[in-house]
Amino acid sequence: MNAETEKKLNEVFASYPEIKLVYFFGSHAIGQEGPMSDYDLAFYSDEKDRKTFFDLKLELINEISRILHTDDLDVIALNSATSPELKYNIIKDGRLIYEKEPFRILIEPRILSEYFDFRDLLLRHNLTRAI
Repeated sequence: MNAETEKKLNEVFASYPEIKLVYFFGSHAIGQEGPMSDYDLAFYSDEKDRKTFFDLKLELINEISRILHTDDLDVIALNSATSPELKYNIIKDGRLIYEKEPFRILIEPRILSEYFDFRDLLLRHNLTRAI
């Protein structure tokens, strides 16, 4: 993603006061995209109402798709994602491309704590190999 595209996306994110963080992750983010690769973005929102949250996600998908000129994208809401491992990998390997206020210092420790609790549980019960 070039700087101009990132700037356009940031203008969109800034127009939604409830959007606090956006990460760009996956094959495009690390420059290893292939013909079947999609764009992967994850956002964190402080919106609590489920319908409004769902509408927000749909609006974001539409706007991001327009800017990137593709429908090949995956937009994940960090605060509703159920996989601790997915959330951990997003903050570990992804690139923070938008932040409103210093919100990262509030969210990332929660995600890390959730992931390490989950990992320890799996290891304790021999449900996975050592990570």
